[in-house]
Amino acid sequence: MSEIRQMTKIEGEVLVAYLRDIPAEGWEQITVCDPWAVGHIVAHLTAAGNQTYRNLAKGLVLSRFDLDKFVNRDLRTYLVGSVDERLSRFEESVRNPSTPGSLREIVLGEMICHGEDIRRAFGNRGDHDAEHLAQVAPMYAKTKPPLNGKMRAEGLSFRATDGDWSHGSGPEVNGPGIDLICALAGRPYALDQLDGEGLSTLRSKF
Repeated sequence: MSEIRQMTKIEGEVLVAYLRDIPAEGWEQITVCDPWAVGHIVAHLTAAGNQTYRNLAKGLVLSRFDLDKFVNRDLRTYLVGSVDERLSRFEESVRNPSTPGSLREIVLGEMICHGEDIRRAFGNRGDHDAEHLAQVAPMYAKTKPPLNGKMRAEGLSFRATDGDWSHGSGPEVNGPGIDLICALAGRPYALDQLDGEGLSTLRSKF
């Protein structure tokens, strides 16, 4: 098993355990990814774990290469059934993913960031291995629309206070690694956990 796939499996298993403690009605809780509720995010992560090049190519053509449309079409398959059935499908995708190698880092980032979207919807936060965060942080700092991490990172430096990674140059934004990543990914909830002379500039980019 590749290192990135193992990281994703660990993050996924922890998220599965967290989801088991959420009552069925909690799956209807709207997240920062409004109009997506918790259930939509779980379906999206399940779709990511079952992704193939063939499905990706076909889906993009059907969606006329609109990534948002593709993602919303792709998750519908995994929105059906009871909460227990949907959780079982997600757990199976964590155990036996089909994700192509070139997409595995993206799926690791999705598991981490969307896992936080779910937890923060209930006022909680996750405990992520610093190595996992360091793996995906550079990717998020370079993302183009719709995430716009590159735009937010421009002219600023970022330093994790709980891990050994930093990025960029300019006025510093510092704080927990997970909150730096979520801020780069456009999650306003992360900003209150951050500090540094560059924070006001980062806020202005939301």
